[in-house]
Amino acid sequence: MKYIYGPVPSRRLGASLGIDIAPYKTCSFDCIYCQLGRTTHLCRTPMPLINSADAMRELEEWLDRGQRADYITFAGSGEPTLNSDLGVMIDEAKRLTNIPVAVITNGSLFSDPSVRDSVIKADLLVPSLDAGCQATFDRINRPRQGMQFREIVQGLIDASSAFHNELWLEVMLVKGVNDSDAELSLMRDIIAEISPDRVQINTVDRPSRSGNAEPVSEARLFEACRILYSNCDVVVHTPSVPASGIYHAREEDLLNLLRRRPCKIDDICTTLGLHAHETSKMLRSLSGKQLITYADDLADPFYQAVPYVREQHDV
Repeated sequence: MKYIYGPVPSRRLGASLGIDIAPYKTCSFDCIYCQLGRTTHLCRTPMPLINSADAMRELEEWLDRGQRADYITFAGSGEPTLNSDLGVMIDEAKRLTNIPVAVITNGSLFSDPSVRDSVIKADLLVPSLDAGCQATFDRINRPRQGMQFREIVQGLIDASSAFHNELWLEVMLVKGVNDSDAELSLMRDIIAEISPDRVQINTVDRPSRSGNAEPVSEARLFEACRILYSNCDVVVHTPSVPASGIYHAREEDLLNLLRRRPCKIDDICTTLGLHAHETSKMLRSLSGKQLITYADDLADPFYQAVPYVREQHDV
């Protein structure tokens, strides 16, 4: 499938069926911790980015197979709120199924009322906040030129006020960049203004292909949790959720998965319903075709697709 992937085991959402509605690395940020690599299309203006009818047709086909997921999640290779058809697709997903709909977003565009309106019917909104000031924002998120941190914060405040379902704010901590007590104190004050239902603290889990991003220690994550917010969790790796096994995965399915997130063999087996032997065979084949890379000096490496450029518009 072109737009649907997974369900993938998510540390936050359980079994998450992804809908990828923005072309590869089309984003308003170029975050130093991004697992997909440098942003190739840095922009901030929403527009139709894919054939939304085709994406919803794929979702309907997936549902017709009787498969299961904990969430249908708009996320993937780029920033979903850059797709001006997001609201229409949320409406259609909710018409097709009772599975809750989530939107994972960097939260950069909520100063635009039309973007806030586009996510209003989602069951769960998960925006990000990675900084407490403009300087750190510029360093960690590397936004499109001209984006102002305080304007983005006000957009998050306005989105939280307008959104009546669950809003979880994600904070990604990077060692030596945004994990100081001073930065966390600034973020604490901003989070109080946003007033999310939950704050989830995360750190680098997969290899960054975008910059020098190192994880903070588990102890520091819990210290940050105490500083930032009363209802705050540290996101930890959870056991994988078994795939339904109703369809037989192909090399194309594996490659599409690795284009969207680096994975270890166990994650691949669980997501695609494959045996480890079959997974290893596919990985060797894709490696031989020079379509994937991995660190061959590690016992249990992350596998990831060789960066590619997907078409910017296919409508």
